[in-house]
Amino acid sequence: MTTLVTPMAGFWPHATEAAVRHLTGSAVLDLRSTGLTPGALITAVVKEVRRAPAPSLVTLLPERYEPDDLRQAWTEQNVPDSVRLGVVCTVVAADLVLDALSNDDLVSDVDPYAGTLDDRRIGDLVARQIEQAGRVLVSGRPEGDEPWEAEQLRTLLHRLAPWAEVRDIDDAIDSSSPSSPAPPQAPIAPAVRGLLGYAVGTHSPEPTNGVVSIVFRQKRPFHPQRLFASLEHITRRVLRSRGHLWLASRPDLVLSWESASMLRIEGAGGWLADLPDEAWPQVHPERRIAATLDWDPYYGDRHHHLTFIGVDLDAETLQQTLTASLLTDEELATGFDSWRELPDPFALNLS
Repeated sequence: MTTLVTPMAGFWPHATEAAVRHLTGSAVLDLRSTGLTPGALITAVVKEVRRAPAPSLVTLLPERYEPDDLRQAWTEQNVPDSVRLGVVCTVVAADLVLDALSNDDLVSDVDPYAGTLDDRRIGDLVARQIEQAGRVLVSGRPEGDEPWEAEQLRTLLHRLAPWAEVRDIDDAIDSSSPSSPAPPQAPIAPAVRGLLGYAVGTHSPEPTNGVVSIVFRQKRPFHPQRLFASLEHITRRVLRSRGHLWLASRPDLVLSWESASMLRIEGAGGWLADLPDEAWPQVHPERRIAATLDWDPYYGDRHHHLTFIGVDLDAETLQQTLTASLLTDEELATGFDSWRELPDPFALNLS
């Protein structure tokens, strides 16, 4: 017998429990109150399948888990062919999502199993749980219980995870008859999806139920000082942003950009433009293809690919602020060597 494992992530225990009550046709393994690492959790799942074989098994993940934690571990574990990974679900509480996305409390302050080095904020965790899901399940109703609020929430979830299915838990959840699972692959972090040619978000600058989502793509670099000075304006009213960018002062470095309750800009490797030809075969094939298709004779594969999502977000002003943070034509004409000498307030955090 082959068992299809459907992992279920979620930060709110009551929402996850409500989703479980709507399940049909599946056994359930609750591992939420454990301190298991992803690898050890998969071992526990396999052990349970051997103990009580079943066509499907919904596995409730610890609240601190991101779906990609499990996906990554699954590719690294020697999982029997008879145990298959299905769609990874995330359950959200309809009345708590908006506040959670801006919650800057540490996950480690509310989860006894989170390590002391875990610097994630609750906003980071909730956003990643949503955008890493293959299916987002909505539990309950928004706080005001108004129809427009429910539509706004559904639109927001679609913008946060345009690649995922969004549905209410009131719809029958039959985990015993899912689509055939694909072979497990190492996950792609949403912040760097654009490097492999995937969309990082949806460009919908006109409000839909109050929700605005814009995608910013440019090749010329950001001026480090102007971008740094504009960060507060850029992230104002933004519930979630993600993607990658480059600074004129660091033309050799890909930077990932991610914000929910706080903004994180971190090094994410180098650009293919700096690689010798003999090193290209070692690069992920999808990234090679994406770079080749979008190659610029001056910049190479350097570019920005960012998305910003919010409610009542002023898309035009945000676009103008981002564009004003790029190098001007005069600054661009001075060339790469000159750019490296620009004042760089990011230097301390990226060194």
